[in-house]
Amino acid sequence: MRNKNAKTEQGGFVVVVVLCMVMMLSVLLLGFHHEARVNLHSVDDFRRSEQARHCAKAGLNIAIAALKESPDIRADKLQRNLPSYGNTFAVGEGQCSVTLSQESGKLNVNFLKDRSGKLNQTAIDQVLRLFDLLNQQKNAQPQMSYALVPAIIDWADGDDEISDLPFILCESRGAESDYYRRSKPPYACRNGPLETTEELVLVKGMTKEVFDRVSDYLTVYGDGKINVNHASALVLQSLSEQMDAALARRIENRRQLQSFESVAELRDLPGMTETIYNTIRRSATVEPSSEYFHVVSQGSVDRLSRTIVAILHRSGETKNVEVILYKEL
Repeated sequence: MRNKNAKTEQGGFVVVVVLCMVMMLSVLLLGFHHEARVNLHSVDDFRRSEQARHCAKAGLNIAIAALKESPDIRADKLQRNLPSYGNTFAVGEGQCSVTLSQESGKLNVNFLKDRSGKLNQTAIDQVLRLFDLLNQQKNAQPQMSYALVPAIIDWADGDDEISDLPFILCESRGAESDYYRRSKPPYACRNGPLETTEELVLVKGMTKEVFDRVSDYLTVYGDGKINVNHASALVLQSLSEQMDAALARRIENRRQLQSFESVAELRDLPGMTETIYNTIRRSATVEPSSEYFHVVSQGSVDRLSRTIVAILHRSGETKNVEVILYKEL
């Protein structure tokens, strides 16, 4: 009886051990299965992300093709050329959307001083008025500080003398190398023309939130003149103290019907006085000497998307299109 009971106990122990081993193997198999599924999803997400990136590249190529095919880019004719491909168009398993804007319709912060190093009062006043207009918008936050203007001037000029703008009652002083060397971490002041608008976030007082509010209206490309066939309503208003929102809308409405062939045609608009015209005619243009374009191309596949931002330059002589800035987000 004793031997029989011992064998029974031993058999029961073996069964328990086997069951434990089965349970452990099951847990391991479930873990491997879960890890395999995670890895599979990661690989699939990577594949779709790459597909979305290629969709965004396809959108950039469409923008380049549109520029090459459109000799006249005034009055949004170029933008109208993109919908011939579809505002949002299919690319393989995904789709892509493209937006394109003329940089000549923005205020150029590299021209706040002229080539001789003197303050460009006209350009400075335009940026200050733009800040006022942004600050007057409903629930405008953050507020645009006048101190940004002398700070931008000092960042872009070639000297180490702090600018002080006497026509600004407060916040009139900029910042030079000493200020940036004391930053944490320290970095150098460019003391030269800005190469990208994103560089503005390095300037004293230019937070990311402020930059996001103002970046659509500023540029660092072109000859400094404002293309009235592409400028936004706020940029148009910034050209003159007397330019109100109603007159800016009239300019926008007119160019939608027919592009301005010359700056002098602005005189024909109701509300355009000789004072306003004489204020803006030297800083306005309808034919910029150099053509720069801002492209945002977003590709998406299922729930994943990739964005490409680029600056394109089109030669006035050969009409060749060159990518001078390319960034994947």
